[in-house]
Amino acid sequence: MHKEIIYNQSAKPTGSRFMRALRKNSFGYMLMLPSIVLTFVFAYVPMPGIIAAFKDYNIFLGLWNSPWVGLEHVREIFETPMLRQAIFNTLELSLLTILVGFPAPIILALMINEIKDGLFKRSVQTLSYLPHFLSWIAVVGLAYSFFDLYGPLNDLLLKLSGGEGERIMFLSKQELFLPFLLLLSVWKEVGWGTVVYLAAITSIDPSLYEAAKIDGANRWKQHLYITLPGLKMTTILLLIFTLGTLFNSNFELVYGMQNAFISYDVISTIVYSSGIQQGNYSMAAAVGFLQGLVALLLTVGANTISKKTTGISIW
Repeated sequence: MHKEIIYNQSAKPTGSRFMRALRKNSFGYMLMLPSIVLTFVFAYVPMPGIIAAFKDYNIFLGLWNSPWVGLEHVREIFETPMLRQAIFNTLELSLLTILVGFPAPIILALMINEIKDGLFKRSVQTLSYLPHFLSWIAVVGLAYSFFDLYGPLNDLLLKLSGGEGERIMFLSKQELFLPFLLLLSVWKEVGWGTVVYLAAITSIDPSLYEAAKIDGANRWKQHLYITLPGLKMTTILLLIFTLGTLFNSNFELVYGMQNAFISYDVISTIVYSSGIQQGNYSMAAAVGFLQGLVALLLTVGANTISKKTTGISIW
């Protein structure tokens, strides 16, 4: 009884603990405040608009007075050939991007980690992650300049052929559109992902490598049995987040790379054309709702499987 009284007297109200923590870390919270406000304004405030997916939205009646249609727009998504093709294109692009782009930063991190010259190593790191800071529109502009009919690539190919070859319209070939998207996606983001894996590599105990050298393990075996297992947690967590984007696509890149010769719609371009260009806000909201729902299910599913099989999860 006496111990219980002492415990109750020493207990502090939750509110006061929160205020103490707030005052103690006030500078950090101030730095976080702009991000919190932007996230709230652009991610949470628009959420009531999801109701438009279940209504026949009329701009003159408003969101709340427009008639309900239930899952009519969702059903229409799967019955419209153009929308079905956009879903297929989105999955195709996302899967290929994951297959090509996800291992790329791991491989690059392992290669950079092998560089012994400090200056050269830092230079490679800097050059590899600088493209991350370019906007996608800038990347599209660079691609149009480089692969243009009179761009550097055509000039180089013409010079290699002795001036007898023909210039190639790379950006007008439908069969090259998807490879270009993959190439630009990997080029822009591979360096930024490499930073994460290099940070994880530095946390691996160096004594493990020393013991492996004593046992006669070469560099390949050291990577196979020490480095890659040491990256397991980082790799799984990033893979879970990546799988959540399987139903998403890079609107700026896809839309920017299209031209009069290329037709390749994904979910995000359909949402743009339906909602912004055609004014069909309900259909655009339904597509966005379905996209968000699938992303949530994929993230939760991947996290559940990871937790049961490896014990690693994001929550």
